[in-house]
Amino acid sequence: MKKIAVALLAGLALVGCSSPSSDTAAADTESVQETPEETQEPVTPEAPPPAVTVEITCLMEYYSSFEEAWPAKHDVCEGDATDGEMTDVESRAVKAAYGKEGYVFGLGVLYGMCAQNGPDSFSHLEKAGSPDGIAEIKGALMLCPDHPKKAQINKAIAGAEKRNGLEAEGKIFGAGVFQVGDEIKAGTYYATDVEGCYWERTDANGEPIDNYFTHAAKRVQVTIRSSDYSFNSESCGQWRPVGS
Repeated sequence: MKKIAVALLAGLALVGCSSPSSDTAAADTESVQETPEETQEPVTPEAPPPAVTVEITCLMEYYSSFEEAWPAKHDVCEGDATDGEMTDVESRAVKAAYGKEGYVFGLGVLYGMCAQNGPDSFSHLEKAGSPDGIAEIKGALMLCPDHPKKAQINKAIAGAEKRNGLEAEGKIFGAGVFQVGDEIKAGTYYATDVEGCYWERTDANGEPIDNYFTHAAKRVQVTIRSSDYSFNSESCGQWRPVGS
């Protein structure tokens, strides 16, 4: 009887020790559930915006690029740009030329200027060239840094910028009546290739101190004194200080 009782007690002890671990394993097994994978729709990348395209016209001749137009040596060309995404260079060129971004019409103008390679394409810079006009040409050169006339154009730009500075100082002027000291500076000035040129230095009463007239001359020169009240000229073109 004692042996049977001991055996039963041992069996119960074994069952009591193993039961919790078995229950835990079962619970863990029940808690693990497979989650079905979610299906995702494939993402289609957006197409990049189209780039700007330019058509260049020079005397009814059409070109797809400014380089293509160079051998024909046109003096005047026009560019027509379509709406689209500008390159970094194009954006910088437009900003330099016009002070604003995204100006597609202006981009077409710049490409047209790049196509110009004739003998008189930029000759106006030798006698004129406003700050806005100079900025436009500089912007164009950003698009065509290998332009055949780049050195000549840059030289002309430097001359135009110098003239603009002198004009702002009252040392370059054209026809009209100017008050000495306020509107123009005293000094010695010259004009070239004149026809029917007349100039006059006057006092405060409007009386002539000195005057001059010529039907035609390659060069005319005058010294305006600080004691003069005004200087008047007609048909003499542009007066520039001697030595400039």
